[in-house]
Amino acid sequence: MDIDKNTIIGLLLIGLVIAFTYSDFYKRLVFQGEVPPPSTQQKLVQEEPEAASQSIQEIQTPETKSPVRKGKSIDKKEFLKQSIIQDFNLQVTEVEERRITIDTPLYSGVISSKGPSVQEWTLKKYFGPDSLPFQMVLEKYGNISLSFPIQGDTLYLQDFIFEYTGFSDRIELNESNPTAEIGFRLRLAEDKVIEQTLRFYYDKYSFDMKVHISGLKDIVDGFNYGVNWAGGLRNSEANIVEDMNYSKAYALTAEDIEEFDLKGKDSAVGGADDWIIRWGAIRTKYFTAAIIPTSQTGNGIKFVGEKFVLAPERFLKKYSIELRMPYVRQRTEDDFIVYIGPLEYYTVKSYGVQLERMMNFGWKIIRPISKLVLWSLVHLYSIIPNYGLVIIIFSILVKIVLYPLTKKSYQSMKEMQKLQPELEKLREKYKDDPQKLSAETMQLYREYGINPLGGCLPVILQMPLLYALFIVFRSTIELRGAPFFGWIKDLSAPDTVFTLPFSIPLYGSGVNVLPIVMGATMLWQQKMTMKDPKQKMLVYMMPIFFTLIFNNFPSGLTLYYTLFNVFSIIQQKFIPDDSHGEPGKPLPKKKRSRRPKSRIEMMRQLRGR
Repeated sequence: MDIDKNTIIGLLLIGLVIAFTYSDFYKRLVFQGEVPPPSTQQKLVQEEPEAASQSIQEIQTPETKSPVRKGKSIDKKEFLKQSIIQDFNLQVTEVEERRITIDTPLYSGVISSKGPSVQEWTLKKYFGPDSLPFQMVLEKYGNISLSFPIQGDTLYLQDFIFEYTGFSDRIELNESNPTAEIGFRLRLAEDKVIEQTLRFYYDKYSFDMKVHISGLKDIVDGFNYGVNWAGGLRNSEANIVEDMNYSKAYALTAEDIEEFDLKGKDSAVGGADDWIIRWGAIRTKYFTAAIIPTSQTGNGIKFVGEKFVLAPERFLKKYSIELRMPYVRQRTEDDFIVYIGPLEYYTVKSYGVQLERMMNFGWKIIRPISKLVLWSLVHLYSIIPNYGLVIIIFSILVKIVLYPLTKKSYQSMKEMQKLQPELEKLREKYKDDPQKLSAETMQLYREYGINPLGGCLPVILQMPLLYALFIVFRSTIELRGAPFFGWIKDLSAPDTVFTLPFSIPLYGSGVNVLPIVMGATMLWQQKMTMKDPKQKMLVYMMPIFFTLIFNNFPSGLTLYYTLFNVFSIIQQKFIPDDSHGEPGKPLPKKKRSRRPKSRIEMMRQLRGR
């Protein structure tokens, strides 16, 4: 096998791995979700945008009755609430619902006294599919509300209006006013009181929550109570399918991360009552809502997943969690951190509770490389505030780091090219005896000291890095919405300049510039390296193949590979030929050093004289 073929095999392996990770089979295997055909995925928003937006809005409106919540109308909830009040002789004072707005440089939140609940959480630095600041909360009630098991049923406090113990309905936080605290109280009887106190910070996406429960021991049927996030999260991406592939619920137990997914079902329930729970969370591709107990660990968690069908093969997932906390005393106090914000690796990691473990950095062997790539990009961005320029600098640095490998690959390639005349002679001589041809070819490699895998191995060794780059560019929020220049507005999405009225298999319907440029650079590079006329077809096949599969990849990833090709061309053209022998002349045979004679051989030789 000559070096050109080895190089082709290495490149094909990289392309096939990347293509596989973008395939429907891989998505079903990893995400365990329903994946529509590629043409459907790409046209989710491009086709009938108004209808799609209207369908999502109908589902996200809290007053609209969900099709998967049959039988759970407002009347039934109210009936259950009144029954519980009557059965336990509760005395609930009717008060008016209050909505408190918390405005910070990072977000604007609305907290309702009913539940209480986080009704809105609008991130000021991130935008949704409508190009407006992204409002994360899907349904308005049941977020951070408590629940208590009672005889034969559950008492959900999201249906009760609490008394607001604060004064202002609008609080603005900034450097001069960095924190604020608001409180809510529900008195079910003279000695039965539930209080929730929330403390907000101007520079955090999270807030602290203190829960105070008093006098409910004769009502609670069991030894735990629940802290809920029941309202799910809105979809944040124009490509809903891509967003929903990442949409799941998680919990960190004593040691392991537990993942809950619908797995193609319309609804599902999961969790356990006997786990040690350090936190529970739900997420979409780039955003999460997490409840973290800080005073003591939870003793169980319940996951609920529901699927809202928007249209055939188009759906929206909604997850709910109920974090169960120990309740064994007449008076209970617990502290929590509630994080509602972006899945920025270093932000969630700063909480020190391993929230970052819900993020996907690839297989175990790839994760350290992925995190190193992300660390490099983030730190370069702190110096150069443009991720497009950061990718250019990063590609240069990677090329420098990989220089010994690529140099070895080029050297081996040139040596193999010089050996082609000898290989051709062997092929002609032993064309009817493949076994003898293989043996003589290996003997020839040994005589000239050439490793036939010398060009392929460096390419294979680069594959973990290339795959790590693919994961980071595709799934980390740092590149989301990051512009480069001109038509490249978002490095986490394809750089589409216009859309075809039809879809091409593997290519899709979006016409993008960077994949075409990348294909051209690959073609140029292939023509420089492949000299064998028999491989002429591969010179064109490889660039076409990669152009097709990269058309749907993030533009940041395509930009990196394009630059990598350009720098490889420069390296091949201008770096001196350090291979053995002179250009255009056959390689010299390696001189074999003779082994020292053993003592026995020397004695035999002396006796023979």
